[in-house]
Amino acid sequence: MDNLAAVEIVITGRVSTEEFDQTARKLEAFIARHGRVRVLEIIHDFEGMDAGAFWHDLKFSLRHLTDYSRCAIVSDAKWLSLWSAIAEPFIDCEVSHFPPEQIEAARDWLLWPEGAADVT
Repeated sequence: MDNLAAVEIVITGRVSTEEFDQTARKLEAFIARHGRVRVLEIIHDFEGMDAGAFWHDLKFSLRHLTDYSRCAIVSDAKWLSLWSAIAEPFIDCEVSHFPPEQIEAARDWLLWPEGAADVT
């Protein structure tokens, strides 16, 4: 998905520093081109990240606190909702969680025009 300044990221298994940095470079280039962006994170069987990836993720997140307008997280991991609730006061972004079977609903929500009425 690369439409309306939206990007889709799939995260599986254990994330290495190299994998994180590669994704971060692509996302930073996307942000540079589009300004504020929307992100769909699809998380399957996440096993964590190595210490370097965690550190790089923290630094990346702090640099880009205001660069996201909307984030949809697709995962069956309940702890992600808690993590988002903790981060919410520090970010200027709408965040919504969806179970894996609602991936299309997540895409619809992500691309729904800001300020548009929901007529469902």
